[in-house]
Amino acid sequence: MQSKLMNAAMSAFTRKGLNDCRMSDIAEDAGLARGTAYLYFRSKEQLMLSMYKLYSSRVLKSQKAMLAKAGNLTARQLLDRACQACLQSGIRHRRTFGLWFQFLALGSSPSLGKTVRHTLAETYRGHSAYFEDLVEKGKLSGEFHQHANSRAVAAALVGLLEGLMIRQYADPELTDLATDYSAMAGLILDGISA
Repeated sequence: MQSKLMNAAMSAFTRKGLNDCRMSDIAEDAGLARGTAYLYFRSKEQLMLSMYKLYSSRVLKSQKAMLAKAGNLTARQLLDRACQACLQSGIRHRRTFGLWFQFLALGSSPSLGKTVRHTLAETYRGHSAYFEDLVEKGKLSGEFHQHANSRAVAAALVGLLEGLMIRQYADPELTDLATDYSAMAGLILDGISA
């Protein structure tokens, strides 16, 4: 039922926006009675938070699975794949960029702000740890410079994608998400390569 409500919420949030959507809209999209959604989620904001947590855990799980079955790929090849996987995820969810920004705004909510910020921080820690591990692997193999700052590289790769997503959301003419991210991520990786 939670999954059904999350799917309905994505449809309703995309159509109406988080602010203008009501729990009754979500219940209606799910084909449920008005109050049924409240049996599973206290509010639309709580539902949005649960959706974000689920999505983030899926992305991190797929990244770890990719690393686990990497075989004999170099660290650079793994980082290239990780960047492309994040990029493809962003492209697949392009229509929900506006929802992402509304979710970020929940970070200032008196009731959910602390939880939202904690959830975001945990997600960033997970993404960063994944990228940092790959940079460290490259440093150990001699593929990357020993002085390469793993944390800074990870922050740059993740932050770069988000920045370009914001630019594209503001005006699609400002950036070509796929081309620009691939080129810029390549520059970062070239910069740390031995």
